[in-house]
Parts: sequence; structure tokens; C-alpha cells
Amino acid sequence: MKILIYFLLFSISLTGQEKKTQKYFPFHDNCTNKSKYRECEREIFEREILNLITPEILKEILINLKNNKAVLTLAFVYQNNKPIREDIDIDFSNNDLKEKLKNFLLQLEPLPKNDSIDDTLKVRHYEFVFITNKSKKNLSIATERQLKEMNHKSELKFGTSPYPFECQNSNDLDNCVNQFMNNHIIKNFRYPEEAIDRGIRGKVTCRFIIDRNGYLQIEKLDGPHFLLEKEAERILRRLPKFQHGTIKGIPAKFSYNIPITFKLD
Repeated sequence: MKILIYFLLFSISLTGQEKKTQKYFPFHDNCTNKSKYRECEREIFEREILNLITPEILKEILINLKNNKAVLTLAFVYQNNKPIREDIDIDFSNNDLKEKLKNFLLQLEPLPKNDSIDDTLKVRHYEFVFITNKSKKNLSIATERQLKEMNHKSELKFGTSPYPFECQNSNDLDNCVNQFMNNHIIKNFRYPEEAIDRGIRGKVTCRFIIDRNGYLQIEKLDGPHFLLEKEAERILRRLPKFQHGTIKGIPAKFSYNIPITFKLD
């Protein structure tokens, strides 16, 4: 029996990276469910950004779409729950929307007086991909599912992603990290004997974080059977400590996805 391993190069998620806990972020009053805080926070940002688009801004964005999309990248440092004016970076083609978004950030209300405030510098990073409908008259922000269907590849701006020691001198960091992960999976892979005997196969989607100290934190393993999930977890936990990633020079945690397919021939 031939055992085949299939895996995809792992992809970075730039949706709301942070250095510390979210409870100090301005949206805490609206996002009370801690387990879904990130999703809620992003939804509020998406709604506010779309509300900032005037007819004039819309017209210019539609004219300058590339491959029927436009990417807005936002990164800012905040302290005592307030973004720092000198430390907000926005990469986008329309200057009017950039200025409106910056003003929105600066007018956010701080925490209520009875809440504790952490004076540690923290950082946020977002990527929003605008897409248009068939009539090309309106804009929306692409969902995760739409981004996958578009085969959209995020480009990290205003920061550096985590990497293992072996890649510290690489001229192509992304390629080096991907190759390191591929080699790590091949080297450490063992198809569970029980899974072979029972003919268990399929894909395990592994979602994990490299935290601000460079250590792995597994968030979710989703596969057809716990035996395959357990093997995927074992492989991931053998990863060495990474050099932590940064956004605007501040250590931040980064989310990743690795689909690993177990196949028997």
C-alpha cells in the first residue's frame, strides 16, 4: 500500500492581528462575546469603512480597480485604548478615503473611566478587499469564502511575518518559510497505523498561531477523523520556536492555515 502526503503551502491571515488581549480595544461595548470578538471587530470596521465611501470616492475606486478588486491595508499602534495619530498607516489608492478612515480612528472613544487601561503599546493590522458586483456600480468587502474563490493572496505590509532560525538570512523569506514547513511535515510525518488499517483518509485543516514570542498555539484542527487530527497536531507541535513577527515594529501574533491531505493508494 502506498501512502501519499498532500499539503499546501501555508497561508497567512491578516485579519486582525494583535499583540495583547482585545478587551482594551474601543469596540468592547459592542463586541461582548469574547469567543467571537475578532469577527465582531472586523464586521464593525467593514461597516464603518463602507459608510465612509461617498459617491465621488466610489467612482474613483471603481475606475482604478485591478482585476476587479481594490485592496486597503490598515495598520495602527494604540495606547490607553486610543490610536496614536503619528502611528497610523493606510495603504490605498484613494487619498480621501484614507483621510476619512484616519479621522474615524482618532475619534474613537476610550474605555469607560471605571475600566482599567493598559498603557502597553499594542498594534492592529487589517486587510480589506473591495469587490464589485456584475453591474460594477457598487462595492462590497470580500468575505473569506470569496477570497478563497478568487485565489487572493494577501501581501503583508507594514510588518514582517514570523520565520524559523534557518530563514533569518534568506532573500525570499516567504519562500524559505514555506519550504521549511514542507520539509518539516515530510520529515515528521507518520501515517497512523490504525488509520491505515481502517482505511481512514482525508484532509485536516490546521489553524494555528505563532504568538508574539514566536511560539505555536493551535487554534483548531478540522479533519475527517481524530486519528488524522492527532497526527497533524503531533507534527505541528514539533515545530521549533520562530522569530516573532512584527507590525510597525511591535511584536504581533500571526494566524496560519495548513491543509494536510492523508491519502492511501
